[in-house]
Amino acid sequence: MKKALILSTVLVGTVAGMAGAFQLSTHFTRASSTRRLATVQPCESSTIGTVGNGYLPVLLAKLSALTHGNSWVVCPSADVDMMKQLAALDGSGKLPENLEFVPASDSERVEDLLRNTDALMLACDDVDSVVDPNVVNYLLDPDKVGNLKRVVAMSRNLNGSGMGMLVSASRRAANAQVWDNSNAAAYRSFEQSIKVAAQKCGADWTIVRAGTLKGGACGESNLYPQYLAESYYELTKNDIITWQLLFDCNIRGVKLQKGDVMSGPGFKAVFTATGSEEHEGDSSRSGVAEAMVRSLGIEGAANVDFSVGTLASREIPTNEEWAKLFQQCLSN
Repeated sequence: MKKALILSTVLVGTVAGMAGAFQLSTHFTRASSTRRLATVQPCESSTIGTVGNGYLPVLLAKLSALTHGNSWVVCPSADVDMMKQLAALDGSGKLPENLEFVPASDSERVEDLLRNTDALMLACDDVDSVVDPNVVNYLLDPDKVGNLKRVVAMSRNLNGSGMGMLVSASRRAANAQVWDNSNAAAYRSFEQSIKVAAQKCGADWTIVRAGTLKGGACGESNLYPQYLAESYYELTKNDIITWQLLFDCNIRGVKLQKGDVMSGPGFKAVFTATGSEEHEGDSSRSGVAEAMVRSLGIEGAANVDFSVGTLASREIPTNEEWAKLFQQCLSN
């Protein structure tokens, strides 16, 4: 029972709050005479696990299932049906066959999956939440993870640039999920716990930074079925047309920058909180999820942090464009 409670601490609350070919190979590159950096490339035998709360973990698990061999995600028992609805590939409710939804109460199944998991991803939508340190230590226990190569965690832009009273005011007045840097200390502690725990497991880590998370679904007419299902727009709609849909239609472009360098919206925050155009301080859920999943196969993304921003575009980056984005980002 204690194990189930530990897992459940990160999953309080409900969820309501990829296409492309990959080279199928797994390889290791020696970074020094004593240290090797591992990549987790798509193949039938690879397994990716996801833990967190909100919409992003569902999206991460779905993308992982579509690009890797196997994917599992821990979820509150009460939210399994909703998460499956969000992960559907089309209106029929069809799900990726290699995607497993694991109730947080089923610690036996979680530990069974951890033994053969190649990579673990952790992410929280809620700006007031991080994955609890007890959960991090439970999951990244050297006695549980015998095959773990990479831990990818979503954090936030923590440098404080472009923040201030107007950003906090926009969060209170327009969008409760605006990132205003008010929870920076918790995220710094979370990052440190990830690094320490990963090292104990002999795994590499990657920190992917986001600002205000927006969008993340398939767009009009299920244009990009690898992302969250159209039901996402119904769940987030508070007007005739949800601004989340408008955002997904307009903002499919991505920019990456190494380190903690991206700025918040500054004095424009009151106009950008629910904006559907390209703005500083925003991050697309689909862009963040793609960056996290794709970083698994990139040697240079091991043991570094990078930030994900937005660019105006009605088309998602191609595989070649993603490769160029990572090359430019990680070579700096």
